[in-house]
Amino acid sequence: MRLLQLFPALTVKNYRIFWITQWVALIGFWLQLTAQQWLVYTMTDSAFLLGLLSACQFAPSLLFTLFTGFWIDRHNKRKILLGTQCTYIAQAALLGLLLWTGNETYLWILFFAFFVGSIDAFDMPARMAFMPELVGKKALHSAISLNSANFNLTRMIGPLLAAFLLNYISYSSIFFLNALSLIPIVIAYTRMNVNSVVEEKPESHPLKEIREGLLQAHKNPVIFKNLIAAGLVSGLILNLGTYGPLFADRVLHAGINGFGSILFAAGTGSMICGVLSAMASRQFSRKFIFGNAIACGLTLMAVSHVSFQIPALTIFGILGFSLTLFLINCNASIQMASPKEYLGRIMGLYTFVFLGSAPFGSLLVSTIIEFIGTSMGLLVVGALEIGLLSIFARPDEKK
Repeated sequence: MRLLQLFPALTVKNYRIFWITQWVALIGFWLQLTAQQWLVYTMTDSAFLLGLLSACQFAPSLLFTLFTGFWIDRHNKRKILLGTQCTYIAQAALLGLLLWTGNETYLWILFFAFFVGSIDAFDMPARMAFMPELVGKKALHSAISLNSANFNLTRMIGPLLAAFLLNYISYSSIFFLNALSLIPIVIAYTRMNVNSVVEEKPESHPLKEIREGLLQAHKNPVIFKNLIAAGLVSGLILNLGTYGPLFADRVLHAGINGFGSILFAAGTGSMICGVLSAMASRQFSRKFIFGNAIACGLTLMAVSHVSFQIPALTIFGILGFSLTLFLINCNASIQMASPKEYLGRIMGLYTFVFLGSAPFGSLLVSTIIEFIGTSMGLLVVGALEIGLLSIFARPDEKK
């Protein structure tokens, strides 16, 4: 029990059940994502078509999250999450069945990528809005940190496990395993004793409710400026998949193994940050969060002219730590500042900004690197992030 007391969120029984089952579910998620990417690459031998796969999975976040937010505010969040997990199981099983029967095509895989992204558009904002109900606001920071540690540790394990398993079992078996991995969390949601009260509200037009959520976010400087910072960091710094392969190949001259090492180093830094942050329950100031966002840009600038692998991996580990420290506290700060009746809409807006900025940021980063080179490009991207943050997201002096 003394170990549990180090992590405030784990003292809550319902969260412990959620956290343990998330381990299994997230490993299944990374198994499917890795297998799906390799499958498309082997089917098409095209970097563009592989990128289109990712675009199809992120597109629903741009299309739907502003609308799903107000719907989440009107419904029981635990039941929404129970529904999304069951739908995840259905898509994984159907995709596995498609491959098992030998009817897979690239277009079918694109369809299922869009299908998963559509479920994400409901699941991600609902899950974030559910956390305060699950653990209470005092343990919210700890819960978000543990969720981040879970995500980053399974991101390190899942792809390696998928690569190992694909030597012995089929792609369809990987997708069936993902479906099975979701069963424990479905059972957990059915047994959680969470009083997810939904206040009765008069019927109003969805666009009016969305507008009210946007106005609430805009007039609250904590929410508004943190949303801007989240979009800038996500779009310019978090795109390791865009600049990581180029840095590994052109600067470190280490090829795909170098890129894997970069992801592992960043993931290790992220995981360490998640575990350490989970021990704290304090609410950090806006200046602290802003400083972490600036640190992400400075770290990218620092690595831009390092050409030796060990120092570069060390800096990428620091970058992973800084990114996770920013994202944990930014997310927690937005949730703490959001009125309960608007939380679903504001988390939908957070999802829209966080995921929606990634494709545009990736295009901008790749264009800058293409024109001025990898090292100089990363230096410019880091400086650009710092400049934009200073103009649009700097906290008020009195804060």
